[in-house]
Amino acid sequence: MRAGPDPRAARWIAIRITVFSALLAAGLAAVAGRVFWLQVLQRDALAGEAVDQYLRELVLRPRRGVITDRSGVLLAGSADAQSAYADPKLLAEHDRSGAAVRRIARILKQDPRALQRKLAKGGRFVWLERRIPPAEAAALRRWIDEERVRAVRLVPETRRYYPKLELAAQVLGVVDDDGAGREGVELAEDELLRGEPARVPSLRDGRGRVVLADAPSPGREREGARVELTLDQGLQVVTERALARAVTGSRALSGTAVAMDPRTGEVLALASYPVANANAPRTADAIRNRPVTDAFEPGSTIKTFVIAAALDRGAVGPKDPFDCGAGRWPVGSHVIHDTHPVGWAGPSRILVESSNIGAAQIGARLGREGVRDALLAFGFGERPGVGLPGEIRGQVQLARSDIGLATQSFGQGPITASPLQVTTAMAAIANGGALVRPRLVKRVLDPATGQVLEAPAAEVVRQVVRPEVAAMVARWLVGVVEEPKGTGKRARLDGWRAAGKTGTAQKPDRISGGYSSDRHYSSFVGFAPAEQARIAIGVFIDEPRGEIYGGEVAAPAFREIAEYALRMMGVPPDPSAVRTPPPAAVEVAQAPAADEPPEPPAVEWADRRQAAMPAGSVAVPALAGLPMRAAIRRLEELDLAPEPNGSGRVVGQTPAAGKVVARGSRVRVTLAPAG
Repeated sequence: MRAGPDPRAARWIAIRITVFSALLAAGLAAVAGRVFWLQVLQRDALAGEAVDQYLRELVLRPRRGVITDRSGVLLAGSADAQSAYADPKLLAEHDRSGAAVRRIARILKQDPRALQRKLAKGGRFVWLERRIPPAEAAALRRWIDEERVRAVRLVPETRRYYPKLELAAQVLGVVDDDGAGREGVELAEDELLRGEPARVPSLRDGRGRVVLADAPSPGREREGARVELTLDQGLQVVTERALARAVTGSRALSGTAVAMDPRTGEVLALASYPVANANAPRTADAIRNRPVTDAFEPGSTIKTFVIAAALDRGAVGPKDPFDCGAGRWPVGSHVIHDTHPVGWAGPSRILVESSNIGAAQIGARLGREGVRDALLAFGFGERPGVGLPGEIRGQVQLARSDIGLATQSFGQGPITASPLQVTTAMAAIANGGALVRPRLVKRVLDPATGQVLEAPAAEVVRQVVRPEVAAMVARWLVGVVEEPKGTGKRARLDGWRAAGKTGTAQKPDRISGGYSSDRHYSSFVGFAPAEQARIAIGVFIDEPRGEIYGGEVAAPAFREIAEYALRMMGVPPDPSAVRTPPPAAVEVAQAPAADEPPEPPAVEWADRRQAAMPAGSVAVPALAGLPMRAAIRRLEELDLAPEPNGSGRVVGQTPAAGKVVARGSRVRVTLAPAG
């Protein structure tokens, strides 16, 4: 007889089925709840995440806008280029011998050890080189394809280039590796030149690769704005060449030149020497825009503005006589010298012959506050506002003493200015007394539509002097160029009448605390034609050697620039511009005294004179900057015993310059190589 099922086993099976069914039901309920949560409650959020898995928005960086001169000549543009990067970790895994690194270095013309150090810093991304020349990029791509190298890749970028090489390099400036402006116009107009990035919807596959992208919309977002400068390429070339000849011919350290339209403030040329190639690696000093960043004591060019202000305010009249002391005038314990003796003279003769003594006396009529306010009115002590980075204010301090007032009146002492400031101030004399803000940008255009985005207009900052005063001073400045005793005769033009002023300033000596006897800043600033000026030009030469006067080293460059500019502008020659002195200057000077020396004394800062020195004593001379032989010779002439230490030029001395010592005393001279 067959036994029936065990009731206990059947009950256990039933229990297990029930438990399994309950668990299955609970699981199905959980899944259903989760599905409901995802498909109903979270539907919108998850749908967005799903789209994000394949839909992306590409940010396309636009090509940087171009920079041109006023006629549309290209000065800065952008071209396609390739940049190479590597995954150091992946490269190390597949190149244990270092052969690939050596091959990359050979293609890119780099030092293999330097490249290895760069890759050894770790990480998953390292730039091998940005914006590779086309030939090197092609060679690197062939190697990558032939060897199937996965750790090195090329990506497209744009490269900034300057087709005119050195032309206006310091004005244009540079961009960094990411294409952002770093100096000059590139920095000043960076936001406009960069343009607006384009955002383009795109699809990508599961590995993140772009498989479809909409074409970017046309318009300005594909390229930055077009910036047209006020510079004229032809005049810039002539200005740079004339400046180079002036600097090299005088064996100077450097030079700057500014040419501008005095009516509108448009800067037509802005030159620096030494020049720099904008496409080559550059140092910060090489790309410094000296006409707007460098300050100096301007020297005798300041006499123009002090005399104009004194006439405008009634402090002096055009025929007022001044006793210029035949070249020597004491001010307290100092003595001011002229480059050549001048007797009695009026303001016109003081300007024509550039008398320091006459200018100091006119400055005394204005007073300390009057001279300071006059210089401030002409734009000194404030940024010119041309918009370039690094613009300096310069300094116009209130003179604290009579000697400070005197020297400030002829451009030394408590005043510094940039070449652009001095030229802008002279432009105010040329245009009838209005200080016009200089500007470098003519207009900014949308490259797609040609729409004018910006077009700065001429801006008159203020009326500095009355038009009749400016016209009178302009006539006197013609005498600087055309009169026999004028200091700027080498600026005389062939066919037009020019007006201008020379300047020769001693440079401060930071070691001795006084002024150097052999380091000068020489300049000529003027305009042409004198009656209706079309161009104002300033030429500035830093530390010329041999001939030092602005009328000799800077005036010829002014002439070359001005003659080209006037021909370029189509200004007809003036038939009255003959080689005879014009009746511009008002003569009130008496005949020179019979005992005047035949040769003019050297240009000197007003040296402090000692009271009566003890017998057998002598003042130690200032030696800073002199070569060793010249310093020794100067000491021996004063019966002092030189004790040189080092070689080169003098950088220090003991006792200090001006100290009274007994003849035969030792003077320790410290020398160092130049530079």
